[in-house]
Amino acid sequence: MARSTYYYALRHPPRPTSPELWGKAVEVFSRTANGCGHRQIAMCLRAEVGARIADKTALKMMREIGISCGIRRETDYHRYNSYRGVVGKAFENVLGRDFAADGPWEKMGTDVTEFSSGSPGGRRTSRRRSTSAAAR
Repeated sequence: MARSTYYYALRHPPRPTSPELWGKAVEVFSRTANGCGHRQIAMCLRAEVGARIADKTALKMMREIGISCGIRRETDYHRYNSYRGVVGKAFENVLGRDFAADGPWEKMGTDVTEFSSGSPGGRRTSRRRSTSAAAR
């Protein structure tokens, strides 16, 4: 960090964003049971108080106050989830990790392993490798 940056930060401590609007923002937020979002708060501050405030400034102010909208949380039901439960059939372990055989072609099994390998051009692709070793 440059010396000038350090001393600038010392002389200019972070200030709260629009502290004169905090009370009105909390009052707008508390009108509904779940509160409201930063766009609604900014719109009400513009209409009722006549404040010139951007939506992102209202969002920053809400974070500083410690209030957040509980109506639509991204983590509750919008997050992508590809889980489909137990898919496919699990076969019983016939070999029991005993791969030794008295002669050829007595024990055979397969091992399908998926691994990622770097290919030319910087793209990462997924390749499948299969070896034969299934129980007879």
